[in-house]
Amino acid sequence: MTTRHEPHIVTRTLTVLEMVCPECENIIAEGLSALDGVSTVKAQWEKGLVEISYDLNQTRFEEVEALLSEIGYPPDDGFIARKKRDWTRFTEQNEVDNLKHVGHCCSKPPVGA
Repeated sequence: MTTRHEPHIVTRTLTVLEMVCPECENIIAEGLSALDGVSTVKAQWEKGLVEISYDLNQTRFEEVEALLSEIGYPPDDGFIARKKRDWTRFTEQNEVDNLKHVGHCCSKPPVGA
């Protein structure tokens, strides 16, 4: 029996290097839109920011980072940016784990009790 998960949309913002013109926004938007579950991508070349919304059941933050690097727009690798990305990966894994959790009914004792 397979269970169908409801979409769990999250929005992340990354600081990206190498964006130098408005055309970069289009390249990033087209590239990230190819990932499964991506609903919106907004790139701002003047600020060097990319905001992406995606379904956590279909894609992960690490995939977004890898694709950005692959198309030539690596995420900022400064100390603070790395720590923020590490925290995002950590909290995202917690969200994924919580989405998989199936609670027990309150009127039934837990298994083994």
